[in-house]
Amino acid sequence: MATQTVIHKNNVKTDKSGRIAQLKSNPMTEKEIAMETEGLYVYYGKKEAIKNVSLAFPKNGVTALIGPSGCGKSTYLRSLNRMNDEIENCRIEGSILYKGVDINSSMANVFEVRKQIGMVFQRPNPFAKSIYKNVAYGPTHHGVRNKNKIDKIVEDSLRKAALWDEVKDKLHQSALSLSGGQQQRLCIARAIAMNPEVLLLDEPASALDPVSTGKIEELIGELKKDYSIIIVTHNMQQAARISDNTAFFYMGEVVEYGETEQIFTNPHNEQTEQYISGNFG
Repeated sequence: MATQTVIHKNNVKTDKSGRIAQLKSNPMTEKEIAMETEGLYVYYGKKEAIKNVSLAFPKNGVTALIGPSGCGKSTYLRSLNRMNDEIENCRIEGSILYKGVDINSSMANVFEVRKQIGMVFQRPNPFAKSIYKNVAYGPTHHGVRNKNKIDKIVEDSLRKAALWDEVKDKLHQSALSLSGGQQQRLCIARAIAMNPEVLLLDEPASALDPVSTGKIEELIGELKKDYSIIIVTHNMQQAARISDNTAFFYMGEVVEYGETEQIFTNPHNEQTEQYISGNFG
């Protein structure tokens, strides 16, 4: 992201490399941070949906956000690339730090933010266009005109989304002809085509059958080699299978955050243990 598109936050602490200093509460003490929030609050009108959340997310890792319905995890996720800007009466306070700058600033270029921090939603939402045009849409609208370059972006993105072999002979067919699982992988390819560094996934497998869910989970394991992934999931087994770190949300707050194995086998907070055990939620 070009530095002129965002405003630097005067009180951001950085180490000698210029990287954002790690939060004291961050469990990844030796890992580089992809992005983080400091003291984040989200309001819908007067309702406080997110309360003072400070989290740091590791590069090339998968972080799961878990918690009961209505606890704020999807609201928090949408804040990370300013998607909540599209919601009337939504107000965000606090800092969202990416590459050392606060992208929650009014000076931030939201289009640039969303190029760098891509998002895939709960239900597949392909455009009513061909498979090819779905993936090419973003790069084309951001100025890529060379046909060979667009062809390469489309193929590379579909390969990374583990979809190329299934669609390479029907690229100009409607994306709506694909199965639900294929459509979701197409949406991931569409996000990848913008060459982001962070991928936000909001329950990407909740509307899919078990076979398609397995493919999405396997894909996430591959994608974390190249991207930092933050995923909202209601599925405890899924969080345990695919994530490196887990944050447990409850009533708009983070109750506990740590390495997934620790959260699921030896949580420090009784409320976390009760949720993991299925006693509420």
